[in-house]
Order: sequence, then structure tokens, then C-alpha cells
Amino acid sequence: MRLRVLLFAALLLPFATPALAQDRPAPVARLDHVAIWVADQQKSIDFYRAMFGLGEIPAPFPPGGPRWMRLANGVELHIQPGRVEPINQPRRVHMAVAVASLDPIIAQLKARGQGWTDILGTPGAINNSRTDGIRQIFLQDPDGYWIEVNDALKL
Repeated sequence: MRLRVLLFAALLLPFATPALAQDRPAPVARLDHVAIWVADQQKSIDFYRAMFGLGEIPAPFPPGGPRWMRLANGVELHIQPGRVEPINQPRRVHMAVAVASLDPIIAQLKARGQGWTDILGTPGAINNSRTDGIRQIFLQDPDGYWIEVNDALKL
């Protein structure tokens, strides 16, 4: 009898969830990589390695071509050499990097003598306005690309 109840429960389990699997749309795409065009490729590699611990991965190009770094979840950062024009983008155009704590990032920025802002551009401020409690700062890489760093991994 107990085996019958367990089998019956196992058969009904998929229907006990709030939404059936076929009711949820399947993702149609995933982020594969972000590419940036840089003036000094090695300086950018060093920056992303020091700030976020990114490791370099093999790229299928001859020396002098794009270099690749690995973020979490299989996403890559492609660092392409050859930029000569300055970057002129507002803070709202940025990539975001989630970390467990902003404290080591802020300490690293202070040690480098590099500033950061909140979303409004207030120097040295930390954005605390998100309703989910996530804190954010915004900084620029050596080429001027904006990066949001948030502590979403603390959750």
C-alpha cells in the first residue's frame, strides 16, 4: 500500500508545481561574450585580472589579435586591440559585474588611486536605492568603459 501511495505521489508531483514546465517560456538566447575595443590591451588585461580575478583563456587568433577572459557562467570578455579614438559613453551604458562584497573592490580602487561614483555621478558614493538591498558603484576601466559593480552575489 505504501509503495502505491509513493508511486501515485511521484506521478502527481509534476502537477503540484505552481506552473507546468510547458507554461514557462524557454530562454531563446544566452549572453556569450562582451567585447571591448581597447587602446592598450595588456593594461586592460591587467585591470580586469586585478579588479575581478578574471583569468585569460585561449583565443583562436594569432598573437596581436583579440584576447579572451572568462567571467562566471561561461560568459567571456573579449579584449580587442587597436582603439585610437576616446570612449565617450554615459554611465548608463555599462556592463555590470556582481560580487559578494563591494569592500574588496573599493579597497582595490583606493589602492590604485581610482575613483568611483554612484548612478548619479556622486564621487565616492555607494548607490543604496535599489529596493532589493543590492548596493552598486560605477567605475571606469583604463579605456573609459563604465562598469557597474554590485554586491548581488551576497544573496
